[in-house]
Amino acid sequence: MHGVTVTSGVPVVVPGGRAEAGRRRPGDPSHGAVRPRRVAAVAVALAALLAGPGAAAAPDPLLALRLDARAAVREHPGMWTGASVARGARAVVVGSPRPLVAEIAALADRAGRTVTRIWGGYGGAVVLVPRGAEQTAVLAAPAKVDGLAAVATGGRVIVQPAAFARLSATGRLVVVTHELTHVATAGPRAVPKWLMEGFADYVGYLDSGLPVRTVAAELAADVAAGRPALRELPGPGDFAARPAQAYEEAWLACRYIAARFGERRLVALYRAARREEIGAALREVLGLTAGRLTLEWRAYARGQLARS
Repeated sequence: MHGVTVTSGVPVVVPGGRAEAGRRRPGDPSHGAVRPRRVAAVAVALAALLAGPGAAAAPDPLLALRLDARAAVREHPGMWTGASVARGARAVVVGSPRPLVAEIAALADRAGRTVTRIWGGYGGAVVLVPRGAEQTAVLAAPAKVDGLAAVATGGRVIVQPAAFARLSATGRLVVVTHELTHVATAGPRAVPKWLMEGFADYVGYLDSGLPVRTVAAELAADVAAGRPALRELPGPGDFAARPAQAYEEAWLACRYIAARFGERRLVALYRAARREEIGAALREVLGLTAGRLTLEWRAYARGQLARS
């Protein structure tokens, strides 16, 4: 965890000697409707943890992230009593338990180097690690977190701690890299979901060493069994109805583009799709129509699933 600085939080003691744990109480749907005295105590404690260098020190490259982390804490102060803060080279991680916060900061540094290598300029991210699934859902809203280990929303990454803990070491790095890719590539215009998720998975799996049939296990099983698959590039409905296969199809589409045209053209396609409609972007960057890309992707994906 070279380069990661971890500061442990002290539980904020409230009248009666209890530490406010941020648990939901009747009539408290926001998980943050604590009394003003408690809000102030939590804000002071986390402000100290997120403080930067003194006035005489060099400019803090994490200033914008620290400010965003402080804003996130103030939105739901009751969640963060006893929280730890870890600062990496390009991430500020807030949450608990302390070892997980430190691990995610180290992973974010590794992932951030990959994102920068592929995408270019990347300003880093705030990562929030709440105590459980219910708090994760509150922080991520309106994004859905069911079945996910983490989600990127509003320029922040929200970790689902129980689901994240079930992942292998490789899986954790893939997830963090995937979500940081979303943070880096966010723009004013939404790109098609197959490109958005496929590109994030392309960057996430790039250095994993995992074979295609391992990454695309569900899709490989469908193809082998003759079940419907690889018909069209997956749309929002596919990601809702058959999420595993849709992510795998999208990943293989981006992997195909990088294999045939080069990684720089894949990045150029994503950047073009943030400016204009995908059909125009495909013609401009790849010289393909959507229909032609679909045909070539199908053939490539079936060949990869059969070989690997």
